[in-house]
Amino acid sequence: MKKALIIIGIVLGSLLLLSGSCVGLLHIRGVQTFIVGKVTNVLSEQLNVDAHIVSFHYRPLSHLAIDSVYLSDQQHDTLAFIEQLQLEFAPLALRENRINIQELRLQNPYINLQSTSDSTLNIQFLIDAFQQDSVYFPFRLNVDHLELVQTRVRYNELLVDQLNLALALPVLSNDSLDVHLHSMHLRAQVDRLDASFEANLNGSLDSVFAKDMQVEFRNQKLFAGDVAVYHPNQLDSLYVEANCDDLYCNDALLQDMLSQLQMKPVQLPKIVQNLGHVHYRGYIKGAIERMDLRGAFTTALGAIQVNGNVHADTTLQDIDFCGHLSTQRFQLGRLLDQKEVGSIAFHAHVDAQLDSMQFTKCLAEAEIQNIEYQGYTYNNIRIDGEIYPEEVSGSLSIEDENIRLSLIGLADWSEEDTRMDFTAHIDDFQPATLNLIEQYPALELGATAYVSLYTSGAKQELLDNLTGYVIVDTLHIQNGDIGTTMEQFKLTIDNKEEHGKPIHQLRIQSDYLTANLSGDFRYNTLPTTIQNLLHQYVPTLVEKPKQKKKEVNNLDFYAYFRDLDSLTNVLNIDVKLPSYPTIKGYVHESNQQVGLQAYIPHVNGKKSKIKDITISLDNQNEQLNMSVYLLNQLPKDNPTAAKLGDIKSTINLSAKNDEVQLGVTLGNTDKVRNEGTIRVVSKLSQYKKLPKFDIQLLPTHIILNDSAWSIAQSAITFTMADQTMDIQNFALSTDYQSITANGRASKLATDSIDVVLNNINLDYILSYTPASESISIMGPVTGNARLYSVFSELMLEANAFIKEGGLNGVYLGDVTGKAELDRENQSILITGTIIDSTQHQVATVQGKVIPAIKWWGLDIACDSVDIHFIDAWTKTIIANPQGRAYGNVKVEGLDQKVWVTGRALAKNAQITVPQIGVTFNVTDSIFLDSTAIRFPDVKAYDQYGNLGVFSGAVYHENFLNVTYDLRAQANNMLVMDLPSSQQAFFYGKVFGTGDVHIYGDEKDCQIDVNARAEAKTKFYLNINSASKAATTDFITFVQPDTSSHHLLRLLQPQQQEQPATTPTSRMRLSLQGEVTPQAEIYIKLGAEDGLKGKGEGNLKLVYEYPSENVQMQGAFTLQSGQFDFSLGNIVRRNFTIREGSQITWDGDPLTPTLDITGFYHTTASLRDLFGSESSQIATNRTSVPVNCVLHMTDQLFNPILNFAIELPQSDESVQSQINSIINTDEMLMRQVIYLLVFNRFYTPDYLQNTQNVGLNETYSLLSSTITGQINSWLSKLTDVFTMGFNFRTDGEGETASQEYEANFQIHPISQLVINGNFGYRYNDLSNRPFFGDLDIEYLLTPNGKFRAKAFTHTVDKYSLRQANTVQGIGFIFKHDFNWKDKKQSKAPKERKQRKKHK
Repeated sequence: MKKALIIIGIVLGSLLLLSGSCVGLLHIRGVQTFIVGKVTNVLSEQLNVDAHIVSFHYRPLSHLAIDSVYLSDQQHDTLAFIEQLQLEFAPLALRENRINIQELRLQNPYINLQSTSDSTLNIQFLIDAFQQDSVYFPFRLNVDHLELVQTRVRYNELLVDQLNLALALPVLSNDSLDVHLHSMHLRAQVDRLDASFEANLNGSLDSVFAKDMQVEFRNQKLFAGDVAVYHPNQLDSLYVEANCDDLYCNDALLQDMLSQLQMKPVQLPKIVQNLGHVHYRGYIKGAIERMDLRGAFTTALGAIQVNGNVHADTTLQDIDFCGHLSTQRFQLGRLLDQKEVGSIAFHAHVDAQLDSMQFTKCLAEAEIQNIEYQGYTYNNIRIDGEIYPEEVSGSLSIEDENIRLSLIGLADWSEEDTRMDFTAHIDDFQPATLNLIEQYPALELGATAYVSLYTSGAKQELLDNLTGYVIVDTLHIQNGDIGTTMEQFKLTIDNKEEHGKPIHQLRIQSDYLTANLSGDFRYNTLPTTIQNLLHQYVPTLVEKPKQKKKEVNNLDFYAYFRDLDSLTNVLNIDVKLPSYPTIKGYVHESNQQVGLQAYIPHVNGKKSKIKDITISLDNQNEQLNMSVYLLNQLPKDNPTAAKLGDIKSTINLSAKNDEVQLGVTLGNTDKVRNEGTIRVVSKLSQYKKLPKFDIQLLPTHIILNDSAWSIAQSAITFTMADQTMDIQNFALSTDYQSITANGRASKLATDSIDVVLNNINLDYILSYTPASESISIMGPVTGNARLYSVFSELMLEANAFIKEGGLNGVYLGDVTGKAELDRENQSILITGTIIDSTQHQVATVQGKVIPAIKWWGLDIACDSVDIHFIDAWTKTIIANPQGRAYGNVKVEGLDQKVWVTGRALAKNAQITVPQIGVTFNVTDSIFLDSTAIRFPDVKAYDQYGNLGVFSGAVYHENFLNVTYDLRAQANNMLVMDLPSSQQAFFYGKVFGTGDVHIYGDEKDCQIDVNARAEAKTKFYLNINSASKAATTDFITFVQPDTSSHHLLRLLQPQQQEQPATTPTSRMRLSLQGEVTPQAEIYIKLGAEDGLKGKGEGNLKLVYEYPSENVQMQGAFTLQSGQFDFSLGNIVRRNFTIREGSQITWDGDPLTPTLDITGFYHTTASLRDLFGSESSQIATNRTSVPVNCVLHMTDQLFNPILNFAIELPQSDESVQSQINSIINTDEMLMRQVIYLLVFNRFYTPDYLQNTQNVGLNETYSLLSSTITGQINSWLSKLTDVFTMGFNFRTDGEGETASQEYEANFQIHPISQLVINGNFGYRYNDLSNRPFFGDLDIEYLLTPNGKFRAKAFTHTVDKYSLRQANTVQGIGFIFKHDFNWKDKKQSKAPKERKQRKKHK
């Protein structure tokens, strides 16, 4: 280039010299033409090109313009064309041997560069001319401003269609060149690529700067940014810096670009296409051999940050990348087209190398923060590895909460030998949580594995030459609460030679299996050997192998299993193998022999047990033989087992020359006989290159349930090519029943099978199936059916009749059904009727089935159908339903979807809910639509006519995904009526008013009850039902067994407990109840002990299933009641509970807290206490009423007991005298015991007269015993009336006395209570032998706040009153006050009563 510029300078200098001497001549047209002609001729002749100059213009000493300069190459194609060349110069510089061109301007130049087939440029001849060494330039040349305007340059298919260039040449001489680039703007395009390039350039020869560079392809911007190139004229020192605002490409652009470059279609790999739009933003800098990158690739799948360097040689064949890659979220699964893989986040250091564009190595250290697989996000994965073309080594670790894995190993196939060695340790592996399996959600595994395998040879020999081992050490399997450990599993593969033959051996040793496979064989030809053996006997079914082999395979094998139950238990597999199954066999191709023996002593399934399974296979007698024997033991509660018993089964099969003979023998040894043999012979042939089976069913007899059935000889032909099955003369019959079938089954609508039924007992058939547990069909079926297109869209015509038909033991009537084929509409029309014995049509059915679209619909009309048949399906919820059903229901189905719509009326229906023991009477309708069964305010009445209203709906999605929302409102309704039971936690009769809300789905049920107990309620809480006996010193209670109460005892007290099963649903019962004084509550504490009473309170019971957690809260305040008190199992006394006593629950229902005060009322003589000589007893009356008071507090089964003695009708002075005598705890307890046992006071030692002590105590004990027995008899007859008797003797001589007394209580209605006693005393000093007391109390309001009371009492002889009796009547107002803190009131809790007497 330097020499070219020198030559140009010589020409220009010559012109300048001439200009000074020939100024005038140059303005002459002819001179101009002469000069132009001479110059162009010289160029044309010397260079062998075409050269033309149209004209030039000259302004003396400063300006020269040349128009239309044309120059061709040596092939006479255009090389250059310049529309105008303008030159401004300074002539005075010539005196200094210097040519100073102030401005050189080329207007619209065009340069056409082409390369020939040998890659020589068409401008080479000019380069060669300018490189001649003889050229000498005596001047120094400098160009102040060189400008190219609207320049076009073509190089082959590259076109620079817009180039504007401004530069300066400060120095141009023989040995130096200096270039300053002021500005440069260009736009280029490649014709074949339809690409363009545009940039603004400036700089010098040492540094070129491209500003706002843009590269486009098909009007799509590929690159935008700034580029700086340093030392562009020195390739060894070339250095580039590029700031990429956007480097863009997508799969379509890249594919089109490569296709145009290669001049043929190019299909990008799918992995590249998946990247979508790719942008790179960042910088690139460096020399050709090393480029540094720092930026980010953004794709349709995510962004990847890059920070590294690329090493490459000048040919770009050897490339090495070393640096860091990272991403926060990249859709790896979409890149790999793997749906189970999701996004990934990682940081990696990579060192990858290509030699001659071939992969040579990759060293990687990666930390994967997370990666998604199968919907689970794995965390904390580290990879450290080396990858070579034929070797991989490194380590992998995972520290995730659901898997911990450590793996280190090597795989090497670099030589002819291939080896693999690695060690792996896995722990806390939960495959279900990782979404790898679905069956075992609680499964967790842990193990250590060692693998060492080696092989060699050609590809087809690798498996046969394989040796090594696989060891699994301490495999622990945990599934919920069940776990097991396999100490070791070892797989060993050996190859050796014996007698010149290669012997392969594969051994397995583990806790569960010992197996061995050995012999002279090849692994990859074993399938061919098996195929050859089978082909000999059934060539139609098993074709001859296409693969030919020279080797002969001979092998023996065995397998022994043990302790498999530990595996089946931990994996919840219903099949159990308690014994040791064994398998032995051989394949000897050398003598064409095969054999197999298998024995399984026991297989215990969920619904049956199979014993003595024996399987034998051989090819003796030139045929393939197989036999199977087993004993099937069905559970006795299985309906099929009741019919069949234990079945012995023998199956014998033989095959030879495409003929298969099959015999199945069944038999049992039970009282009910079931036995017989079914024999089949099948000949195989080919039809249209596919198997055809000609099957002969041989005549035989079988016995089912002691009934003899005959199977007639029949023929069945199955052709696979046509998918047809022909049936001829099939018949199964007994004395009065028969089934026959004839015809062809295929996919064609013209082919059909005729089936005839005669007196078939459907219930007999159902009895052999599990369906018999839920459905029973009465009446024999007679009819016929024609089945069309059996193997495609089944169509049929049928007629059926059931005489005196019924369902689940309920007679319905004669049933007639008909199905007609509507060929025009490709549908089946269905009609049916049920007519009872009175010729009343109780039900009709009309419908249609369209098999092509899998749609069917039935319109069912019911008119007085007995609903008792649903008892078989609802008896656990609704028992013994009675009544008649009316209404119209439409049932439709499409594929797997079912819709039921309509209305059904239950008239005079009675339904019993067994859990509560109540029967309801219902006459109302329910409504059905496509999504729900709705109960719009259904009215139900109990046996007393009390009303309850039920409403709500059961929602479903084609009777799946069932949810429900039901509510009930009861008004003084009988809601529980359970009989007495020692095992029931509660029973009795309960009337209630309130609301019930039941809602949930198939897995969760919530029951909320908010109710109030009403009058006539008698509720028994039987704490003794879940308890063990325990005693205290004075009172017998029981200790609760908290582990035994559960839902069945709470909600189904009449049912026996069932074996525990894994719960599949959850339930929560929340019962909020208000107890009123009208209700009677009985709490049974033992077999005979108990407490009953009336009162008020709010109680809440919460029950949760399957946790069986029961909680009870609230307080019950007694207004009246009684409890039984037993003293050392000697006597039993009934205590009357005083008003205000309270029972409080705060959690466990079996451990309430007590605050109960009760008293035992009797009469006793004070003479026993004061002594017969005391002057204080010289009065008319010898005995007084006495109360033995018992106060119980604290826990029910560990109470604190306090006793006291009261004289309710004596003066305070008498009470004081008694207190002075009973002044110690010991004396108090002795007096209480005497009063409870003997109904008399204990006489202090210093007053005792031993003469009558034993006799009096005997009389007292006898009277109390008689009283208890009478009350026991009365309680069995009525609970309205109770009474007691007492007999006493006292004193001697003139002071002797005898007293006879009777106590009674009458409770005719809940508001009225009558208490009293009367008696007779014999005493010489008494002038009133008869005495008696009577109290009558009536509740004016239900809550007992207002009451009326009347009484008459005999005046106590210790009273100061002169009258014999005292009477009174009054009204009582009662109200409880409760101050919770001192701010509300300083007074303690008190109860106020106001009485008014007349």
